[in-house]
Formats: sequence, structure tokens, C-alpha cells
Amino acid sequence: MIEDILRAIDEKAQSEIDKIQEEQEGAILALNKDYNKERERNYQRAKEGLLQKNKREIMEAQKMLELQTRFTIQRAKCQILEEVYQAALLKIDKLDDKVFWRLVGQMVKALPVGLAGQVKADKRTASILPSLLSGRQLTVKDDLSEDGFVVITPKLEIDLRFSQILNQNREKTDPEVLRILFT
Repeated sequence: MIEDILRAIDEKAQSEIDKIQEEQEGAILALNKDYNKERERNYQRAKEGLLQKNKREIMEAQKMLELQTRFTIQRAKCQILEEVYQAALLKIDKLDDKVFWRLVGQMVKALPVGLAGQVKADKRTASILPSLLSGRQLTVKDDLSEDGFVVITPKLEIDLRFSQILNQNREKTDPEVLRILFT
């Protein structure tokens, strides 16, 4: 009988131990399941955060590349414009004497009447200016290094060097040319 009681106690104790172990295993499985869910959520959040960061970085890199490309294209276009103006200066330099004479004559006609002072010109222009300036109180010196001439009076200076005329023309036309080229 004592043995039966002891056996019943042992069985009851074993039953309680098994029950406690089942509950512990269940709790461990639940904790493990919760842990895995939380770990998966954290992983997904981190993954999404990295994907968003990568997308932003890629978009920023693309924008920078587009900007650099635009600037490179704009520099190339500006270089082409500069080459066109330089070519124009070379073309003026190579004009035959008759055309050059006519061009300088038109520039002289555009001068205000009654100017008194001096004219600085390059050698080529200085050789034809005296006949074009007859009747004016302007003396001609051939000490200019660029094609064209500069009229200097006590009150004003008129710069008619071809490079300056092209630069002034460029200042007027560049905004429109740039708008056409760069848009």
C-alpha cells in the first residue's frame, strides 16, 4: 500500500513534471516564434531602409551625372562659339584689300563728325585711314597690335577693333544663341 501511495505520488510528480516540461517547451516555442517574427521584422525594416538609402544614392548619382553631362555639353557648345568668333577674326584678318578697305570705310562713316584727337590702328588699317579720314582732325598712329582702330579724343574713346566689335556683338547675341543652344 505504501508502495501504491509512493507510486501514485511518483506518477503524480512525473505527470506534473511532464506537464511543466510541456508548458516550458510551449513557452520556449512561443518565445522562439516571437523572436523569429521580431527578427524577421527587423531584418525587413533594415532591408527596406537600405533599399531606400540605395535608391536615394542612385538617384543623387544620376542627378550628378546628368548635371555633369549638361555642364560638359555646355562647355563644348561654349567652346564651339568661341572657335566661331576666333574663326571670324581670322577671316577678317585674311580679307582681301578691297573688302577690307570697304569695311574700314563703313566704320569711319559711322564715326561722329567733328572729332578731334588721334587714332591708334594696326599697320594694315593705319595705311588706309588717312585717305578715309580726310577733312577730320584726327592723326593716325600705327601702334595697335590688333586689327581695327581706336579713336581717342579728350572727351571720349571709340574702340573699333574687330575683336571688340565681335565681343560687343557677342554680348548682344550670346543670350539668344545660348538660349537656342542650351534649351
